[in-house]
Amino acid sequence: MKKAGIESAFLLEPTFHIENHLIRKGYRVIAGIDETGRGALAGPLCVGVVIYDASFIASTDGAIPGINDSKKLTHRKRIAALDMITRISVHSSCILVSHRTIDRVNINGATEFALNRLLASISFRPDVVILDGNYSFRAPVPIYSIPKGDAKSISIASASIVAKVRRDMILDRLDKLYPGYNFSQNKGYGTEQHRQAIYNIGFSPIHRRSYEPVKSLARSIGHGE
Repeated sequence: MKKAGIESAFLLEPTFHIENHLIRKGYRVIAGIDETGRGALAGPLCVGVVIYDASFIASTDGAIPGINDSKKLTHRKRIAALDMITRISVHSSCILVSHRTIDRVNINGATEFALNRLLASISFRPDVVILDGNYSFRAPVPIYSIPKGDAKSISIASASIVAKVRRDMILDRLDKLYPGYNFSQNKGYGTEQHRQAIYNIGFSPIHRRSYEPVKSLARSIGHGE
């Protein structure tokens, strides 16, 4: 894992500053990767990847209106951004990792698994990965870790949108299968209402047994690991 040392500071919106820095270092195919659902108590992890053509990156000055860190966009704006990303990128996709895998290998292991599955699924091999966060993952290509990368890099922000839209759709469906937890609103995250629902009605089959308060509750009723 390489520390970027290439972050652009004080940006209101992500740009291709980081990507252009890497292009000047000789990289051409730059895969932006981000995940959503890391801290959720229920549901899958979703990891997205987006790749833009190097010539498009070099020709784009400043931000791309509509593309930003997915957490800063409304649902409607994320849907519009996803449509744009699909049209202007050379590749965009995502992969889901189940709650069972997260419980088995922990969240970092699940993220590394998804990252490598994503890279293997792309028909052409990226030269480098830029990843939101500050993690140490093994992969067949160099990885640059970019703290707050989804607020700095268009590629990473785009990946955050791809992952967020897909995972939100999944949680909306799971809300119908497992009513009472309000998954359509909290998306599996540990809001006060969600935690209270776990105490009131127990945990569902899609809750992560390795996360609190489910972990302690599972042990108390004899369903721990």
